[in-house]
Order: sequence, then C-alpha cells, then structure tokens
Amino acid sequence: MPAEIFKVITSFQDADGRPLSGSEYSVTLMDEDRFFDDKLNDSALDPKGNAEFMIYAADIVSIDSMDERTPDLYFIVNKGGKEIFRTDVIPNVDFDAEDPITGRANSTTQAFGPYRLPA
Repeated sequence: MPAEIFKVITSFQDADGRPLSGSEYSVTLMDEDRFFDDKLNDSALDPKGNAEFMIYAADIVSIDSMDERTPDLYFIVNKGGKEIFRTDVIPNVDFDAEDPITGRANSTTQAFGPYRLPA
C-alpha cells in the first residue's frame, strides 16, 4: 500500500559554505505541474541550514495532475518574504518505491542538498 504522508528534508548554505539560517529566511517546497505549480509547504531554516517538510499524497494531486504520485519538486528560499533563490526542479521524486526484500515503501523520506546560494 502506498504511503500517504511523506517527509522532505533539504539544506542550504551561504556563498561561503556556512549554513544558511536566521529568522528572516524561509523555504517553500513546490511541485512543478503542467499549468500551475503547487505550493506544498513552508519551513523555517534551523541553525544548521536544514528545512523539513511533511506533505500528504493528496497535496501533490491537482487539477492538472490528477493521478500524480511522483512530483517534480523544487525549493524557493525567501528572505524577508522575497524570493532570493530557486533550485532546479528534481523530476519524478518517487515516494512509493518499494524495498525489494520487504516490499514496503522505503522512500517516504527524501533528502536533497545541500544547495549553495550564490554570492
């Protein structure tokens, strides 16, 4: 049975490779679709530059992607509410991949990054 809740983890660094953190920063997790991209969730950055998101399978389904199970994810970093960085799209993230031995989903948590912001 496919999982119905997923966890996405990412991390960001400044141009010098230090963890990006501070209350002025936030990260938005997006799902790229044919007509309208879906905002899946927002997260603050912890002191190590990490952001974590919990999403439901229903969150990745929309009018232009009715049967989607492998979203095309990307992240937007905001500073003071303004976009300052956008990652490339990560195509077809498969949260339903099964472990060949147990037959259970082994990909309900996906991690990406670290991403380094330009100077």
